[in-house]
Amino acid sequence: MGTVYLAEHPVIGSRVAVKFLHESMASDPAIVSRFFDEARAVNLIGHENIVGIYDLSLLAPARYYFVMEYLEGETLQALLRDGRPLDPRVAIDVLVQVCEALQCAHEHGVVHRDLKPENVFLVRRRGKAHFVKLVDFGIAKLRGASVPGRTQAGFIVGTPEYMSPEQCDDGPIDARTDVYALGVIAFELATGRLPFRGATVAQLLLAHLRERPPRPSELAPVDPAFERAILRALEKDPAARFQDMEAFAGALRAVASPAKAAASAPAPTAAAATSTAASPPPLEGLAVEVALAGGAPARTPAVELTRGGLFLRADGALPPLRARLRLALAHPSLRSPLELEAEVVRHVSAAEAAAWRMTPGYAVQFVSPPPEARAAIGALADELRRETPAPAPPASPAEISDRLAALEARRESPYAFLALEPDAEFSDVRRSLRAIREELEAVRARPRAADHPARATALLARLEGAQDALGSPAARLLHDARAGNFAGVARCVAAGVPAALVEARRRELLAEFPARGDEARRQLARAEVARKLGNAGAARRAYEAALAADPLDLEAHAAFAAFSRPAAGR
Repeated sequence: MGTVYLAEHPVIGSRVAVKFLHESMASDPAIVSRFFDEARAVNLIGHENIVGIYDLSLLAPARYYFVMEYLEGETLQALLRDGRPLDPRVAIDVLVQVCEALQCAHEHGVVHRDLKPENVFLVRRRGKAHFVKLVDFGIAKLRGASVPGRTQAGFIVGTPEYMSPEQCDDGPIDARTDVYALGVIAFELATGRLPFRGATVAQLLLAHLRERPPRPSELAPVDPAFERAILRALEKDPAARFQDMEAFAGALRAVASPAKAAASAPAPTAAAATSTAASPPPLEGLAVEVALAGGAPARTPAVELTRGGLFLRADGALPPLRARLRLALAHPSLRSPLELEAEVVRHVSAAEAAAWRMTPGYAVQFVSPPPEARAAIGALADELRRETPAPAPPASPAEISDRLAALEARRESPYAFLALEPDAEFSDVRRSLRAIREELEAVRARPRAADHPARATALLARLEGAQDALGSPAARLLHDARAGNFAGVARCVAAGVPAALVEARRRELLAEFPARGDEARRQLARAEVARKLGNAGAARRAYEAALAADPLDLEAHAAFAAFSRPAAGR
């Protein structure tokens, strides 16, 4: 379908991957349209475990392309080259991450349809050795839209070893198609071999349609719960499989429970989310001095170095996003310290770090390093790359009780329970949900006091409520509209909630609370008067009051956005 090239920005030096549609397909307007539509869909999903897409365009006369996140790592296929089963801890961790990414994609109406180990890329992220990035997302779907499984010429859509029975038989495609493909991958990770083999493509397709897969435990030592999850995902009838990726992920998490000692490592404790011991230590031997414009240099610990930038630990105030910094990097392997300019591109607050089990601080991207400095950074990054640090020591019963009490005290709203701001990104919501779920499941499975299981169970029920309220754009839209959270509504609209659904929910809301519509109209009139009089502060307050009363008014959102754009200069 396409060819991928490594590219580098000529000014700031950041690396990206550029994917070109094959010229042989560029003459078909339908394929070109679907190529771009799929790129937009992937970008709309915005999940941390799906490769990011930054831009799409045309290089005249007919070279269509899009620009993607550049990944340094290896594919899941690389871990399967020796034909041996993967460590169950690694396998389940990878599979759960894939489930979470695909669940988000399916909620946005995007089905991968070509899931295979080659499309599961593994990178290192802040001490995590196997952080998943799904690539080639939906590319198989682009090869013709006339029939579900194959093109008009009969070309197979998908990779035969991982195709579901409905794909093999030109049946209807939905999220359960991806469940089956991930079941094939899970079988392969657990046993070191595929569930079905054939000398020809036709034999493989018939095997998917007619043959029962062997039990994984007949081929390798496999946890019984893991085997049950794999075989359910591989059911021929889509109705008999897990109905969505969240259900598949739940079964996999149950396998990873610390109670199953033979198949898992010690689980994170309740204190791990807030303990600094859970964070990776500073990079050994690397000294970094950071100076803001006009400020004095300050020694700052670095916990990750890549060819493109640094992640720096900071427990206090963070420098502004897009701020330019001066860096000095020193290490015994360097001939002399490197003097570099960098830009702040990411914040991780203390609250986010606690929720996501990350290090608080900020990420910087190097700005136009000279070639010799770039080479030195690359060599140093390779040298400092290290394995995942060991888990933090178990927390004491008192520490776990304190952590449970802190969660129990978060009663204001689902956002407060997840330690998130009302305008949190969906990726942040998912991270917080996952981190708290893992924490509470660990407490329930390995309690340190008699009351811990019941308290953890009650908190998990509240977590389910928070997920129901905020986990999908459509559900969050309704929750935030009722709460008057117009910033959250804006996130839902940006995530792709159709305008027709927004209008339908607005009619329902105003029919139930007609006074809110009246209040919104009054405040919008005040905002217009204040704007004409040049009173920006009063206009902003009135716009915000109007949107709090009627947060589903898309025209008011647009007016407020237009008003706010020049606000930086006020």
